[in-house]
Amino acid sequence: MITEIITDETVGKYLGFLKNEEIFGIGNGRFTCIGVCDDNTEDPMGILTAEVHMEHIRIRRLFVRPGCPRRKTAKMLISVITDLPDEMKMPVFFFGTEEETDPDFLAGCGFMELPFSRYSYFEGYLEDLKEIGELPKACDITTLDQVPKKQVESYIQEAKHDRFLQIPDDYPDRDRFSEASLVCMEQGRVAGLILLEETDDHIDIPFIRTKDDSMMIYAFYVLRKLLLSEYAPKARLRIVICDSVGMNAIRTVFPGGEEKKILAFRHG
Repeated sequence: MITEIITDETVGKYLGFLKNEEIFGIGNGRFTCIGVCDDNTEDPMGILTAEVHMEHIRIRRLFVRPGCPRRKTAKMLISVITDLPDEMKMPVFFFGTEEETDPDFLAGCGFMELPFSRYSYFEGYLEDLKEIGELPKACDITTLDQVPKKQVESYIQEAKHDRFLQIPDDYPDRDRFSEASLVCMEQGRVAGLILLEETDDHIDIPFIRTKDDSMMIYAFYVLRKLLLSEYAPKARLRIVICDSVGMNAIRTVFPGGEEKKILAFRHG
C-alpha cells in the first residue's frame, strides 16, 4: 500500500471517499487528509482526515473502501499521523460516541482510552427543537460575520472554553463556522455565542455559551427560525456539551434530543 497527502492536485482521485467539508478543508488548509492506494493498481483504498491544532492533532474521520482489508488499511493510515518526526510530534486524539468508536482496534493502534466524563453530545432532529411562542427580546442577535473578530475572541477566552472539542486554538476559525452562527449582543458587548459547523451529516454546535439560561432560550428561538428556513425538519442537530454548561436550557428547547457520552482516545 502507498500513502500520500491529499492535495488540490490529487483530490479528484478521492472524491468518492471525501465529504464536502473535507474537500473545502483541503483547499483552505483546515484539514490534513491522507490517502492510501493499492501499490499495484493505484486505486484508492481509504482516507484519514485530521485537524492539526496548536497543541494536539485530532483525527476527524477514518474511512476504508468496502472490500479492502479494513484493519490493515486503517492501521496504515493511522501510522502516518502518529509516526511523525520528533520535532513535529504532538498527542493525537480520536473522539466519538460508542457507535462511532472501536476501542479494541484503537488499542491495537497504540491509543489509550481516557476518562472523559465532562463531555457529551446532545443529538436530535431539527424538528425536535421546541416551537416557543413569541418571546420577550433578551438581547440583540446578529451573525458572526457582523461582529469584530477581537470582540468574539475576547469573549471566548473569558468564557474559559474547552481546548479539545469546542475551540482548540483560542480563536474561532472563520473557515470552520457557518455564517449562520449567532452572536448575542448586550450594550455593544458580546454576551453569548452559538457557533455552527455545517457538515454533510449534521448541523454541529461545538460551542454554545450565553450569559444565562433565558438568553440561551431566546437565542435558540431565533436559531430555530433561521435553520428551518435553510434546512429540512429531518436535518440532524448535534450539540457539544462540556461540564453540563447550558444543559438546563438545552433540555428545555430540545426535549426530543438524546444525550450521548463522548469517548476519547489518545496516542502519544
